[in-house]
Amino acid sequence: MMQLYRVSKSSRPVEKLKGVGPKLNEKLNELELTDSDTILFHLPSGYENLAVMNLNDAKHNDKVTVSGRVRTEPTISFFRRGKSRLTVFVEIDGLNIKVIFFNQPYLKDKLTVGETVNFTGKFDRNRLEINGQRMIFDPSGGYRVKYPLGGVMHSKTFSRIVAQVFEDAEFIYDLPEEYRRKYRLMSIKEALWHLHFPENPHDINEARRTIKFYELFIFQLQLMEKRRRERVRNEQYIIDYDINALKAFIATLPFELTGDQKRSVNEICRDLKQNISMHRLLQGDVGSGKTIVAGLASYAVKTIGEQTALMVPTEVLANQHYQSFLEIFAGELNIEKLTGNTSRKEKDRILIELARGGIDLIIGTHALIEDDVVFKSLSLIITDEQHRFGVNQRRRLNDKALRKNVLYMTATPIPRTLSITTFGDMDISVIRQMPKGRKPVQTYWRRFEETDEVLQQLSEEIKKGHSAYIVAPLIEESETLDLKNVQEIHELFKNRFGEKDVELVHGRMKPDEKAEGMARFESGEKPILVSTTVIEVGINVPSATFMVIFNAERFGLSTLHQLRGRVGRSDKQSYCVLISDPKTENAKLRMDIMTSTTDGFELSERDLDMRGPGDYFGVRQSGLPQFKVADLAEDYRVLEHARQSAIEYAEKLSS
Repeated sequence: MMQLYRVSKSSRPVEKLKGVGPKLNEKLNELELTDSDTILFHLPSGYENLAVMNLNDAKHNDKVTVSGRVRTEPTISFFRRGKSRLTVFVEIDGLNIKVIFFNQPYLKDKLTVGETVNFTGKFDRNRLEINGQRMIFDPSGGYRVKYPLGGVMHSKTFSRIVAQVFEDAEFIYDLPEEYRRKYRLMSIKEALWHLHFPENPHDINEARRTIKFYELFIFQLQLMEKRRRERVRNEQYIIDYDINALKAFIATLPFELTGDQKRSVNEICRDLKQNISMHRLLQGDVGSGKTIVAGLASYAVKTIGEQTALMVPTEVLANQHYQSFLEIFAGELNIEKLTGNTSRKEKDRILIELARGGIDLIIGTHALIEDDVVFKSLSLIITDEQHRFGVNQRRRLNDKALRKNVLYMTATPIPRTLSITTFGDMDISVIRQMPKGRKPVQTYWRRFEETDEVLQQLSEEIKKGHSAYIVAPLIEESETLDLKNVQEIHELFKNRFGEKDVELVHGRMKPDEKAEGMARFESGEKPILVSTTVIEVGINVPSATFMVIFNAERFGLSTLHQLRGRVGRSDKQSYCVLISDPKTENAKLRMDIMTSTTDGFELSERDLDMRGPGDYFGVRQSGLPQFKVADLAEDYRVLEHARQSAIEYAEKLSS
């Protein structure tokens, strides 16, 4: 499988390129441009259209390229610190235009009365003035190409190097002809040429469309190749679970599974029966019931006497899962929990039971990947919020398995575009439906001067025996940011509701202190919890019906939605109040979006639009490439076509 940005037969090192001496070689290496292919794909960051336009068609403040006849002798005035201003009147398209060039006094010798000149500048239509930027001495038109070179070299120098690469390179990799015809695409060589040496806007647009398709097509092929390598067929992978026992257990549940939960269980169980390792993502909004689906998969594995491990990123989340599984599966599964805070005596007992097969389901943090954790027959690995673990951490747990079946879970609704790219090597199950009886969380946006009204509503909820989360963005007061900090808010709520009702939890507390504080809140001893975003995941308190988020504009849509998911976890009506005085349109838009929908998948699409794919997970930890031209937030249709084409192409190669 070819690499994403490899198109020539043998990509030559830059030092072997004609015209590249030691100094240029050093500069190219500084830009991480090491061979001819990396140079070909170091694409322009912008273009300046040097084609002369009619000034009568220009709008106020447009950047223009014009041609005109010099009408007056240029005059130069000097002012502070050697700065200069050259002024000249030029007749352009029937208009007498005052043209000003700052700090370019040498242009005086280039401006002769009666002669025609070409130049670019910013047009002030109201004053009939142009703030000139540069003279054009080659009036042939076309484009001036701008490259992202960080000041290391001039774009003109780099353009010469690119031209030399085109002269020497032998292009052998290209898109299959059938897809070029179907989608009216250029060859890769032609597209790259038009991006580096454009002649008109149409060619630039068509070249960009071609490279977008190419990037997404090759990347999808790479994902499929990765999937093929990782999912080797082997009879050992078959888990021939007792389907009748599983159905009988489901019939005893005190609730009915939603349609999405049933479908997800069926998809996972179908994978377990296959002679190929499972590699599936279970994606569901907060509170959608992923735990029961994961538990039923564990139960299926238990029917053949084998084991499941559930690895989570935090101890808080491990505790929540442990309690949730015990509530449903106690007596049916032998469940244990292993974290960094497990006592030595307790850990030794668990390790013995794990090694002899006495534990059906082990729930733990990174502690599960330690060398002394040995399983008798680990056949299903479930990883929650897998993007919080490194590749090596996940691999170390996989290496302990008898049968390598992996189920990833995430409560972060992922836009379809990112699912296809980031998780394209996995099968995906999605839970959209909420369990019956759940009411959508009513979300409001209030300004700081309305805080008293919010506290009055909170007081009413506390009188009903309900609980409330209060979220602050900072732990301590900031000298540079005007934000409410958690200590300040804690004092506000203690004064209003009394110390006996208010608990404080934040990330800098010792684990034991944090756990004790959470326990007092979860038991109802203290009904108000003031915290930072440590409660974003892993907290399940059904009595909590009210959430207040201070300085809500400081959080992204995904974080706000995760926080909101801590309430609305019972049949009681719940509320989320965003307290914010947004200073920007972007922040105001986030408040409007949050109050308009509780659908995490819709929010994820809007979040992707606002933040871009690189910021959504963090490019490095998600494995998402930084494409040269493709934009996953905008190029969804191109991605769909490229993916389908890649699937067809891969099938033809394997047949």
